[in-house]
Amino acid sequence: MRMQRSYRRGLGFTLIELLVVIAIISVLIALLLPAVQQAREAARRAQCINNMKQMGLAIMNYESAQGVLPIGATEFNTPMGTCNASRGHSFFSFILPYMDQGNIYNSINFNFEAGGVSPEWNVMAENLQSTAFLNRINTFICPDDSFQIARTSGTGNNYSQASYAGVAGTVDIFRWWYGCPSPIAQDGIFGYDNSVPLADIIDGTSNTFMVGEFSRFKNDPDTVFNEWNRALWFGSAMPGVTRPEGLATTVPKLNANLMVPDAPPTDPWAWVNNPINLNFGQFGFRSMHPGGGNFLMGDGSVRFIKNSINIYTYRYLSTRKAGEVIDQSTY
Repeated sequence: MRMQRSYRRGLGFTLIELLVVIAIISVLIALLLPAVQQAREAARRAQCINNMKQMGLAIMNYESAQGVLPIGATEFNTPMGTCNASRGHSFFSFILPYMDQGNIYNSINFNFEAGGVSPEWNVMAENLQSTAFLNRINTFICPDDSFQIARTSGTGNNYSQASYAGVAGTVDIFRWWYGCPSPIAQDGIFGYDNSVPLADIIDGTSNTFMVGEFSRFKNDPDTVFNEWNRALWFGSAMPGVTRPEGLATTVPKLNANLMVPDAPPTDPWAWVNNPINLNFGQFGFRSMHPGGGNFLMGDGSVRFIKNSINIYTYRYLSTRKAGEVIDQSTY
């Protein structure tokens, strides 16, 4: 009698079946990952927009209470009329009471510079101000911006991160070369020691930038780049480079790279006409959102401006009373 042998197949996968399953899972991940990343970026951009709207509301509440928009930055010059300026308090500090941050605001002594130690300070005042400046205020930070730990030097120079800057316009109010004469007024909304009433925005609040994104450069060589408590400019780890904070200009194109300038400008009004300054990224606005950046308008709305915006339209949007005619369909 012939013996018949039966074979029973194992319950596990064969190698070919396993490879097919892995391939299918890989394809699904490849299809889903971009969608997940886009959803996350959309959420981060929405949070950034919400941050700017909160700042816009605080600025408008300040204006309602004071009759003017806040000063872009206070300036402490010694002697007056030079560019050897101590670090000034930024408009971010002035709007703190209108953002439910009154405790931090009350700890700041606006009679002294925003950082550093003055001989007139007493220890208690210095400690209060130093502690205030270490506060991380989430409304001032875009979630796409690279994280920076609040830093302290132990001598009162305490700073915490910000991802935004006030719009100064197209005039070089920074005067980052030494020995400059009396201060220059900005043609945008924010400048030094200068409060602008809403009625002065003749070009229309819906067509005028007020605050823009000012995030950290990728692979930035400087640990200092932008903090909410101070404005004006500072030196850089890169030789020949000077950096502003708190305020920025539309002379460079949006999201221009960090650049070492060939030479300082000779005329603060004429620097807008120098094509080299299109790439002077440290003085311009920048964002980590793909394709452009968010800007808070003078009417409190927020608009996403593409990198491809015409440079003249971009600059027109930053001035408050130059009389330019802007077609909203162009941005």
